[in-house]
Amino acid sequence: MSSRDLVVRDRPGAGPAVLALHGMSSTAEVWRDLESRLAGRRFVAPDLPGRGGSRDVPARPGMPGLADVVLDLAARSDWGDTVVAGHSMGAFLAPLVVRRLADTGHTVRGVLLLDGGPTPEASLATRPLVVRTLFTVATLQARGRLSFRAPRDAVNCLTLPTRLGLLAGLTMPVHLIAAAHGTGPDAAEFLTDAAVEAGRAVLPRMTWERLDTTHEGLLTHPAVAEAVRRLS
Repeated sequence: MSSRDLVVRDRPGAGPAVLALHGMSSTAEVWRDLESRLAGRRFVAPDLPGRGGSRDVPARPGMPGLADVVLDLAARSDWGDTVVAGHSMGAFLAPLVVRRLADTGHTVRGVLLLDGGPTPEASLATRPLVVRTLFTVATLQARGRLSFRAPRDAVNCLTLPTRLGLLAGLTMPVHLIAAAHGTGPDAAEFLTDAAVEAGRAVLPRMTWERLDTTHEGLLTHPAVAEAVRRLS
């Protein structure tokens, strides 16, 4: 799958490079704060297929299809050592990307997962039909920015078993930062402690912390930049 039409924010700088993978209904723009906090670092943030400037970029279904395009981008780039960071959907995508980067000879120094990666606890909100319906509505409300692959991607990353096991045979550190609140300060957390611990049962070396912020607030929290530096 070619990534030649992919819209990518790619700021030159010293390494290790940061590859930043955004969430379900976001674009690379959400990484502006982190990019600014990591001044002088190579920073690569694509609009993933079906989103933003890459809304019409084709890719096969689900997280494997998004990973195809990121790996094609990596094959055409010279990132050197890399830290992979993912938020929400990007955190579910990260294990596939990291595994395939490692398998093709790229050096990944560390992985940072922001409110994603472990499978959320089962609930009404994680039933496939509910997930598909919610994200179909979101897509209709943002048709200029999202394509209808978004609902299918949502089902693929929120209702399937965690893919953290793909990192089990690798050695780079993996750190998860979970938000204490969901979409707003009064909303329940997206990843419960039980969900995180279930993820750690699959990947015991994964460390984690919980910050008193919202799901989206993680993107501008100073602890995220510090975590990237530690992983580098």
